[in-house]
Amino acid sequence: LERGGHVMIADKDVKAASEAAEQDAAPDSREAVACCRIDIADRASVSAALKETVLRLGGIDGVINTAAIFLPPDSSGHLRDSQWRKTLDINVTGNYLLVDEAHSIMVSQGLPAVVVLTSSANAVVPKWGSEAYDVSKSAVNHLVHELAVGLSPLVRINGIAPATVVEGSTMFPRERVIASLKKYEIGFNEDESTEKLRSKLAEFYAKRTLTKLSVTPGDCAEAICWLASERAAKTTGHVLPVDGGLVEAFLR
Repeated sequence: LERGGHVMIADKDVKAASEAAEQDAAPDSREAVACCRIDIADRASVSAALKETVLRLGGIDGVINTAAIFLPPDSSGHLRDSQWRKTLDINVTGNYLLVDEAHSIMVSQGLPAVVVLTSSANAVVPKWGSEAYDVSKSAVNHLVHELAVGLSPLVRINGIAPATVVEGSTMFPRERVIASLKKYEIGFNEDESTEKLRSKLAEFYAKRTLTKLSVTPGDCAEAICWLASERAAKTTGHVLPVDGGLVEAFLR
């Protein structure tokens, strides 16, 4: 919106999407932002959201997906079969369905278009207890490569691979933050606010990077906007790290 774009905010949580649209809409740009419901694991829902976008905004120049899910295993590290399936349905198949449905619209428009998907540093850094999530993000990396080949030259497909983003993330409710603090033996008090606990965890993650800086939603947005812009017109099929310099995630 700051760069003059027209934006449809789509989310399974319509209330959250509406609040984001209201927050982002300046008095002189209310017609430039809208919201709708989408369940990226359901092709019919994806199709309906894209059609609503076309009707509301006149077409689709780009699709950005930041939706994903992390389901924690039990105390022994075991993940139920249903959790494994749901993780891959949303994190992998959801991205495929979204691009597949958007592609038909982009072809009918006959205009250059862009897609940016969200992977993760976890795609190349295996960890105990997050096998399903890590595997799903590895698949997203390769999906970017495959789609870039298949949809060229009309559509550019790229991705970003952030390190853990704690700030403002619904993937880090209070209980998961506390569990992570305990896991890494970071001192805290139960009466501290959730945001303060999140800050402690974010600082811990930042110390593991070369820049010693936390990765924020704004950092991810800057990378996404660059990849979606004409400045990146010669870039497709790549996944851009946004991880503060995480040595373990260096591409090999």
